Amino acid sequence: MRRDAPLVAAVVLTVGLALAGCASGTPEEDAAPEGPNGYTLSATFDDGSMLWWDGGDESGLTDLILEDEGGRMFASCLGRGPLLCVGGTDEARGALVIGPAGAERAVMHWYGTDVELVRGEQTPDDAPPVFAGVMPPVGAEGSYSVEVFDAAGAVVMTQ
Repeated sequence: MRRDAPLVAAVVLTVGLALAGCASGTPEEDAAPEGPNGYTLSATFDDGSMLWWDGGDESGLTDLILEDEGGRMFASCLGRGPLLCVGGTDEARGALVIGPAGAERAVMHWYGTDVELVRGEQTPDDAPPVFAGVMPPVGAEGSYSVEVFDAAGAVVMTQ
């Protein structure tokens, strides 16, 4: 046996591992976001936040989770609807709506600012419509409410 065989084997192993690491798949930025187990990505927002949807087959409940771009949950909502849920911290607040059947659009009146909520997609046809938005900082005065509209523009939910 040659005396330099262990050195050659170590070099081959190191190069092989390095090449395997280089060719291990697509770059991280090209990978699709992964949410909570079993949830479907329903909407994305300009700030990188993501709305995740799941529906309970047996319970009939709709579950919504709003995550920031780092995958940290800052608002959630669970129910049969119609329902408005607001959650988060001073850094990130979210509004989530489980709307009534036929709802097409939702506007959050947030401390003097009107915020058009994004309608969630990728949900089954028999699931209730869902809406979400990332809210601006809380104003010094006022409060919040939501209006949900059908395709004709009629208000079908307020809260």
